[in-house]
Order: sequence, then C-alpha cells, then structure tokens
Amino acid sequence: MKVNKTACRRQLIKQQLLSLWLKYPMYGYPRLTIALYQMLGLKVSQWLIYRLMKELGIRSRMVRKIRKPKTHTEYPQRPNLIRDLADQKRGLVADITYIPLQRSWLYLASVYNPTTRRVIAYNIGSEMTQELATAPVKTILKRSDHPVIIHSDMGSQYTSALFESTLTKAGVKHSYSRQGCPGDNARIESFHSLLKRVYVNSHSFRNVHEAIAGIDRYIRWYNQERISSVA
Repeated sequence: MKVNKTACRRQLIKQQLLSLWLKYPMYGYPRLTIALYQMLGLKVSQWLIYRLMKELGIRSRMVRKIRKPKTHTEYPQRPNLIRDLADQKRGLVADITYIPLQRSWLYLASVYNPTTRRVIAYNIGSEMTQELATAPVKTILKRSDHPVIIHSDMGSQYTSALFESTLTKAGVKHSYSRQGCPGDNARIESFHSLLKRVYVNSHSFRNVHEAIAGIDRYIRWYNQERISSVA
C-alpha cells in the first residue's frame, strides 16, 4: 500500500500547529507560520496555516479591546521632543493603564522602548499616583545607559513635581504628547492594549498577588519569546 507523503506531511504540520497553538493561543496564522519555521524547522505558507486552522476550528484568542479612560489635564501644552530625536533608541515612552481584579482595580505604569519593542521597567499599584508613575523611571535611571528623553502624555502623574524633578536631576528631558493626539504615544498604548486583549481579559485575578505574578509572566514572555509581526 502506497503512503501518500503529502498527506502525511500535512497531518504532521496539523499536529504541530495544534500543539503550538495550545502553547500560544494568542497567535494568529501569520505568527504561527513564523513559529513553525523558527521553532520546528517547518517551512510552510501562511495560506496553508490559515486553512489548517480552519480545519482544526482554532483561531487567535484575541478578545475585545478595553479602552483606557482619558486622563484629564489642565496644564498648557508642553513640547513634543521625541519626534526630533536623532537616535530614537535613546528615547523611551511611559504610560499608565488599568488592570481589573474581581472586585477592584490595579494600575500598571510601564516604560517602553519603541525601537526594540521591549518593556524596560514597570510598577504595579492600587492607586494611580505620581509615585506609581515615577518608580519605573527611577529604576531605569540607576543604569548607566539611561535615556536622554522620556515621553509621556500630560496626565497629572507625569506632570507632577516628583516626576519632573526626577528627570531633571538625572539630566533627562521630558517630551509630551499633544493634547487630543493619542497617536503620539501609540507604541506603549498598543502594548497595553495587547496585554489586555491576549492576557488580562482571559484571566480573572482574585487578588493583587495573582495579578502581579501574571503580569510579570506576560511581560517576560513578551520581552523574550513573543514573535513580532513587524520587522
């Protein structure tokens, strides 16, 4: 009896695809195609993976996006400096987002490198304060290769005396998003959105400890293992 090599290969790819999807359910067919090649040496087309996912009845577990409430500010517009920075690797971006628990909220303050697409430092707390926003920046400023510019929106945490003086003492300039222009801080807002869609929204954190441990795992995975669809 002849063995159909094409059918056997297709079945093998299907099995490996399912195993990979169970490990990375947030991946769609483009990233799964890359992962199959990088991790298992299986070179296949995105179209084949798309069809096999249809056959298996699986798809990326990307759930609805939660929109971050707007932060109110009464300060006049301050300069956007990061757009003119010659070496974009020396500029970092900062933002705060909301993490739901079963009965309350936590707040995640992150500092992100938009060039390397990595979370450089973060802090989690039960209140959205100037101390929360400043803590990850202080962590970064202890390093020898700290940035020349940190960019943020004009929320009260980032225009606070504590945040501003921390940057000034370190010789770091502060760049600000234009009011009403969320796209100025799009990279870090995109990261926070992804965190919620692929991880937070599919978990129900019972307490602060569960949330902190879970977010720490996700950020380590994001920095070290995630396959970016952007070159």
